[in-house]
Amino acid sequence: MTPAGRWLRATATAAILVAAVGCASRQVRVADQFAREGNWDGAVMLYQEASAKRPDDAGVKAKLESAKVEAAKQHYSRGQTLLAQRAIGPAVEAFKQAVTLDLAGDAYRVALAQALKAKEAEERYAAGAQLLKAEKYAEATEELQRALDLDPTLTAAKTALDNAAERRKLLEKSDELTLTSTQPITLRFQNAKIKEVFDLLAKASGVNFLFDRDIRDEAITIFVKNASFRDALNLVLTTNNLFMKRVGEDTLLILPKTKQKIDQYQDLMIRTFYLSNSKAKDMVNLLRTMLETRRVFVNEDLNTIVMRDTPDKIRLAEKIIEANDRQVAEVMFEVEVLEIARTNTLKYGWNFFRGDQAGASGIASIDNNPPLTLGTLQDLASGDILITLPSVLINFIKLDSNAKTLANPRIRVVDNKTAKINIGDKVPIQLSTTTSAPATAITTGVPTTTTSTEYKDVGIKLDIKPSIRLNNDVTMDLKLDVTSIGDLDPQAKQFRFGTRTTETTINVRDGETVILGGMIRDEDRMSVNKIPILGDLPVIGKLFSSTEKQKVKSDVVLTITPRVIRGLAAPERGVQSFWSGTEETYGIQPLFSPSESVSRPGEPGEAAPLSSPAQSPPPVSSPPLPPGGTQLPPLTPGGRQFPLLPPGGRPSSPILPGPSTAN
Repeated sequence: MTPAGRWLRATATAAILVAAVGCASRQVRVADQFAREGNWDGAVMLYQEASAKRPDDAGVKAKLESAKVEAAKQHYSRGQTLLAQRAIGPAVEAFKQAVTLDLAGDAYRVALAQALKAKEAEERYAAGAQLLKAEKYAEATEELQRALDLDPTLTAAKTALDNAAERRKLLEKSDELTLTSTQPITLRFQNAKIKEVFDLLAKASGVNFLFDRDIRDEAITIFVKNASFRDALNLVLTTNNLFMKRVGEDTLLILPKTKQKIDQYQDLMIRTFYLSNSKAKDMVNLLRTMLETRRVFVNEDLNTIVMRDTPDKIRLAEKIIEANDRQVAEVMFEVEVLEIARTNTLKYGWNFFRGDQAGASGIASIDNNPPLTLGTLQDLASGDILITLPSVLINFIKLDSNAKTLANPRIRVVDNKTAKINIGDKVPIQLSTTTSAPATAITTGVPTTTTSTEYKDVGIKLDIKPSIRLNNDVTMDLKLDVTSIGDLDPQAKQFRFGTRTTETTINVRDGETVILGGMIRDEDRMSVNKIPILGDLPVIGKLFSSTEKQKVKSDVVLTITPRVIRGLAAPERGVQSFWSGTEETYGIQPLFSPSESVSRPGEPGEAAPLSSPAQSPPPVSSPPLPPGGTQLPPLTPGGRQFPLLPPGGRPSSPILPGPSTAN
């Protein structure tokens, strides 16, 4: 380079340095101005650019750290304001920026954690509101309760939770009648008109009864003691083949139980069920089996079920869906695969190669030469003969190799689905297919060979299918395939493959580690190359031979640890077990009130308490009825008895007293 060129280069370098220093100084001045104005984010950005250009300037670094602290305070204050205004998303971003700028600020991390909880609470509340619209009250209540646990100040979630509870209560009480009295009723009738029985029930309960014109006022005999109004009414209806239709809060229509009347008066509902976890086409088969409903449609695109049936069947279908459309359990598998292989190889002796392998060249190919005749052999001279001696290689090698292949994958899978892990390579395999065309009178069949490439998996393949129990135990169906590549087959010119397979089913607890091992493969090979006759001589035959010994030992160890992410949540008792009516009629309540041992069973394994004969109440004796059907004195405090005698005086047999009825 000429002196002029060197001078120009030095001048350009100096100019660039001066420009850089001047640019950095200008950025520092602008950043100082931003800091005085309170624009700490802009100051931090410019200080960072200036520090990158002047990394050794301690003053710029000090200003940068001070600006970061002030900017973090600014973002923290802004986040607190946004959080108070329930702007959760922007508040989270502000707190994140504060934590990024000042890592030593503990208050910023605490505020960020609170904002993230508030954000999750908002998401839970939104999910609960959607479930509430879909009338999934149990799931909605669960989501709303989680939202309140995360953020107790979320009043909207509290209001929605109260609304869900009120809706469930109204749904349960929608069919209840308005009674003026709920005290037990005692009825004693013999050969009385059925409308007279309903008249006394109306007086005792305050419920009005209307009768269809096809009702026949036949005589009935009934003895009821200390029964509720509902049980007494159902007893009268059932024994006389009648059914009722509610037409008001305190009014019932009594009709004959015939198909024509049921079709005429029975109201039908259409309900669309939105499924969250189960498939609609599977759930509809369950509903058809349990409820014998036919008017049902499956919308696979929306995963919904549309059903038209009686209100009782709709409610039963709702409970069945709630009990079976549960969130699927999920488990995380921590897998460790360790393959240990040890190879010992020993080679010693003389290795003889053929002339073509040693690189010597012989006579050219005779494919293009004329046929060999006896005259040709007689004319051969010494210069026409070429002899290639074999080459000799002395081997004395010992090899020791240890190989370990470690894989530690983690895979997450839902219940009763298969998780697959494949660790290894794909090895190409050449496949040849030979076909021959059929021979004809003019042509002969010509074989045609087609070659294709197929890839074979070599390595470890693991299939796991979990089944999660209610107590978080996991039953696993395991299948492990270990495929390794072997030697080259000289005849087929393909590699040999070794395969080890194990398949089992085991049951483990959550977090318990299972170890599978013992899939050991031992190979012991020995090959000898020697010169015929000389190599077979005792002792000195070793000088005319080459020996190779190889020992290969490999083992595969597999450890699996299941971690249950989401267990199988059982529904509440009222969804697991509920009344469904009789074989003839579906209903959400039993026909008659069950006994205490049935409605409130004891703990599992405990028998229902039985009353001993000594504790049994004494039998109640009934005095004879007075002539004319005079009202008898009450047997229980506050109760009444309504006797109705047949025309003509006293009955032929005594009538036992029944339960009392309150006015």
